[in-house]
Amino acid sequence: MKKSLIIAVAAIALASCSNNDSFKQDVASENIPFSFSAFSSKSTKADSHNNLNFFYPTFNVYGWKKVNNNWINVFKDVTNEYFSADDNGTVVYPASGSIVVSDEWGSIQTPTFPAWYYQDIRFWDKFATDYQFCAYAPIAATSQVACTSDGVITIGKTTPITVDTKNLMATPATELAYTGFDYDYMTATSVARTSAVSLVFSHELAKFNIKLALDNSITTKQDVVVNEVSLLNLNGTSTYESDKETATGYLSGWATPTTEIAYQVKGVADATTGYKMNGETAGTDNFDGYFVMERLMIPQTADKAVNATSGDAIDCQITEFTEACVYVKYTIGTEPFEGYYSLANLFLGSSTDSEYNFEGGNEYTLTITVGPKPIYFTTSVTTWVNHDAEIDAD
Repeated sequence: MKKSLIIAVAAIALASCSNNDSFKQDVASENIPFSFSAFSSKSTKADSHNNLNFFYPTFNVYGWKKVNNNWINVFKDVTNEYFSADDNGTVVYPASGSIVVSDEWGSIQTPTFPAWYYQDIRFWDKFATDYQFCAYAPIAATSQVACTSDGVITIGKTTPITVDTKNLMATPATELAYTGFDYDYMTATSVARTSAVSLVFSHELAKFNIKLALDNSITTKQDVVVNEVSLLNLNGTSTYESDKETATGYLSGWATPTTEIAYQVKGVADATTGYKMNGETAGTDNFDGYFVMERLMIPQTADKAVNATSGDAIDCQITEFTEACVYVKYTIGTEPFEGYYSLANLFLGSSTDSEYNFEGGNEYTLTITVGPKPIYFTTSVTTWVNHDAEIDAD
């Protein structure tokens, strides 16, 4: 299975000037180099951080200028790297080991830190009437993204991308990881007519979290262990086009996915011992209130289970489940419990809608509370920019 990569894509369509003079007002003097500022419109951290460098130290950029009604390539997959104040004089391209920020940029302008820098300086063209930029991160995502001078960005155009089944959490935790995703796709658009091109990155995949909790009614000394949690019948392969917004067959630019994928958590580090919920040592033999799954998913529509009434997911415990569902298996002492629950029903609640959209840029948290009575769930949906509080376990 091909790994999906965290990608940021930015399309910046600079409006056409009515004449060359209006463009020269924006970049009035000659020899003004292109520079970039990069931000994240949907932060993945529970604070005010929105600079791209908080998540990724590099991004790649494509850029074109329009002269005499012809598009000319200026940036072709050029890496921008973030340098902090401590990095003065460090090479722009660590792999080459030949370029330092001060050597190249010092001949044009005094380098400032922190800032983004790239190799082989390009300059604004006073005779150009339009500029178009596309950017993505991290740089390892090159083969997955196509950017063109008409502003259309595609992800997986020739080979549909597959969201990796890797759990983004290295180990269960009371807080989500948020940063360092290697499998996300991001897109952004912005208009900039200044020497520092402003790129605003935002997530295009959805994120799904699962948190375990122990029912307060549990008083038994027997071990309560969650052995398996699986998300089944989700679609994991698709393509993206920035000019295809929500329409028939699309969900925020994503083509309707068809290849099924399963996300699973099986005990501690996939061990058969499972997650003990009523032990004495938190994070070792007691995972009450811990997140155990943090995964990215292709934006998609999940159908409501036909055999369940609205909001009554408990009626969906059947093994022949065809809709997207969550499977939970746990034990109390030697007694096993298991069940299948419709994801659409869980998130729809009392809504009478027949389907539920898992949209790009949103984070979906499912808290699974286990106990002797029928298992129950708490759901929450937020955009990635809102993380002022964690989801309560009860």
